[in-house]
Amino acid sequence: MGDAKANSTSSVALDDYLLKEFFAEVSEVERDNEVIRILSCFKLNPFEHLNLAFDSSIDDVKKQYRKLSLLVHPDKCKHPQAKEAFGALAKAQQLMLDQQERDYILSQVNAAKEELRAKRKKQLKKDTASKIKQLVDEGKYDQQYEQSEEFQKELKLKVREILTDQEWRRRKMQMRISEEEGRVKKDEEEQKEMWKKKREHEEMWEGTRENRVSSWRDFMKGGKKAKKGELRPPKLKTEDPNKSYVQRPVKRG
Repeated sequence: MGDAKANSTSSVALDDYLLKEFFAEVSEVERDNEVIRILSCFKLNPFEHLNLAFDSSIDDVKKQYRKLSLLVHPDKCKHPQAKEAFGALAKAQQLMLDQQERDYILSQVNAAKEELRAKRKKQLKKDTASKIKQLVDEGKYDQQYEQSEEFQKELKLKVREILTDQEWRRRKMQMRISEEEGRVKKDEEEQKEMWKKKREHEEMWEGTRENRVSSWRDFMKGGKKAKKGELRPPKLKTEDPNKSYVQRPVKRG
């Protein structure tokens, strides 16, 4: 166990030495070119920022980040956008070390590969050469092609296309969610305003209760006064208590 630890320590020391030697030979122009390269990368693909193949391991990611971050570090690189490039590298490494993000990107890479393979298969059906047909049947032709520089370029572009499409879908969905949340919030505010006005009306009504009761009492005591010009029926005369019947007028001839 002690030997393994010692070997690991010596390996790290050797890596540090080699990095120092490498940066001692790097010119300012090379640093500037790396800043430009990083900033021109497709923003949704961290593999491009770190300049790594899609099958790179986590260790590859860490080593490459360390190398490139020292190359464009604002304290060592005089390029005016060195800080921006350094930040882009840090974000790329963060995405690559996040298992969920890494799995998502690799799933899009696999989708891109499947599309390119299907396209290639259609093209090969038109070719009747027996040698190519034999290689295709054995699976060797696909292996050779996918290792070629041509395929890697096509894959890189196809991944860009798929990631862009997925990001656009995500943003549209986010916009819809935001709009729905805004609508719900507006409805809640309108509902609150309605209940507020209702409470204010009830409080106002309750506040004038005494005045309304007093007005009604006054009305009951004094009676309702006739308005000017209003015709009212005559009051009935009180009957004579000594008479047991109502005296009616006699019509005279």
